[in-house]
Formats: sequence, C-alpha cells, structure tokens
Amino acid sequence: MPENNLSAKAYKILEELLVTLKLEPGKVYSEKELMELSGISRTPLREALLKLSNESLINIIPRRGIQISDINMTNQLAILETRKVLDRLLISRATKYATPLEKSNILEFKKYMQIAIDDKDVNEYLRVDKLLDQTIFNAARNSYAANATAPLHIRSRRFWYYFKGVDDLEFSAKNHMKLIDAIIDSNEEEALSLSDVIINNLVDVVKKYINI
Repeated sequence: MPENNLSAKAYKILEELLVTLKLEPGKVYSEKELMELSGISRTPLREALLKLSNESLINIIPRRGIQISDINMTNQLAILETRKVLDRLLISRATKYATPLEKSNILEFKKYMQIAIDDKDVNEYLRVDKLLDQTIFNAARNSYAANATAPLHIRSRRFWYYFKGVDDLEFSAKNHMKLIDAIIDSNEEEALSLSDVIINNLVDVVKKYINI
C-alpha cells in the first residue's frame, strides 16, 4: 500500500479517536501510546500528526508528547461562527452545481442516517455525517472553502459527541436528512435555513455554558 494511503488511513483513525473522545481533550500522549491506541506504525502516524497539528487539532510538544486540543467554549463559539459562513457557501454551491450522480450519492446518506437512528448508534451516525459532508463539499467545487471548514467540522463533531450524543441523535440526523432533500431539490433557501438550524443547535449549547 502506498505511503500516502497509509497516512490517510492513519489520519482517519486518529480523527475518529479524537471525535469520540478516546483521545481525551487536553491530555498529553506519547508517540508510543498513540501507536498502541491506533495500531498505526511510526511513519504514517507522524505524517498524520503533522496534518492534525497544522489544523490545530493537536499540539506537538518537543520532548514531551502530543497534546490533544481542549474543548474551550469561547473557541468553540468562534469555530461555529466561522463554520456557519463556510457551510452556507458550500451548501449554496452544492444546491446549484451538484450533478445528477452526485445528488444520487447524497440521497443515499438518508438511508444510512435512518439506520443510525434506529440502532441509536452515535459512532455510526458520526461516520455517516463525515462522509455526507465530504460528498457535499465535493459537489460544491470549492476546495479552498472545503479545506478550511473540514477541521472545524471535526471539532464540531467532537463537541456534539461530548455535550449532545445519543440524546440529540434523532433531532440532528433528521435535520441532516431534510438538508439532503433540499439539496436534491435544488432548494437553496431551505438548504441554507437547515444549515443554520444545525449550527445553531450547537451554538445554543455554547451560550448556555458561557451565559450569553
């Protein structure tokens, strides 16, 4: 398997460990600990860690280890404010430029969302949510916006997992399913409204904790 594929696999594994809090926010891990937790060998692990560091999801501390980014409410509000703008841009473009094949692929995610609801499987929902995001981003045809918002989505999924999780699973999934319908129907106004609902669901949690 080519090294870049190993690095991509390593990134995917570490991302899931971050989102599901198996890598604890604020905690410092050694490289050896991360290799054991992830089952990843040293070289692809280091390449994935460098990418995560560039996205400010971890902090590589020389001679000490790898510190996982903390969940900070003030930062989270800024993340969501930024993500709201980028998501609206990408979703707007997806409603306009998605091809029939891309719309067919996006529509498939409704089925997987419903399965996650029925099984009350939060981890599977998060995996489906990520793949849906990537499919929408590709349909939007703006790699700059997509690359900028991707790490914000990782932090948002981790935040949702920590503060919402299974209690919010059906509400969140249903809104994503409505968003899918709006994109398929090329209903830009409805799609943007649902995008805001999804973001505001998280913003409300932040405001509750910082008393805004």
